[in-house]
Amino acid sequence: RQDAARAEAARRQPDAAPAKSGWLSDLLNRASRDERAPETSKPTAHSIEKLDSLSVDIARMIDHDAAVELWDRYKRGERNVFTRRLYTLQGQQTFDEIRRKYRRDAEFKETVDRYIEEFERLLGEAAKDDRDSMVAKTYLTSETGKVYTMLAHASGRFE
Repeated sequence: RQDAARAEAARRQPDAAPAKSGWLSDLLNRASRDERAPETSKPTAHSIEKLDSLSVDIARMIDHDAAVELWDRYKRGERNVFTRRLYTLQGQQTFDEIRRKYRRDAEFKETVDRYIEEFERLLGEAAKDDRDSMVAKTYLTSETGKVYTMLAHASGRFE
């Protein structure tokens, strides 16, 4: 059952899209659907590999066990559970950088919001057939889910 949930979560990961500039913008643009990209365009193997690599980098900045625990608590209704202890030292620095950039850069904010909305849309789709929340949990603790967690936290969504 868990393998099927993981396979379904992987199948529903956001599509890759063209990059803008900077490592974080590159990650976000490749990981979110960009309305400027033609619907028929397919990501190249190189684009997917680069996205995977960047997602891995951000995922390493999040303590996996803490992420699982905090998402479980959040799903049970607790609020304000997302704290800096979720991140490694490098992750805390990246979180601060994202938060600052989100507040001062309108284009970056738009890209982050688009990524978050797409991820949340996928979570909503998954929830329809996810009675035991296994697919949602798999999504949220995947590399892409960890990127979502950091971005949503830095944007103030969990406050």
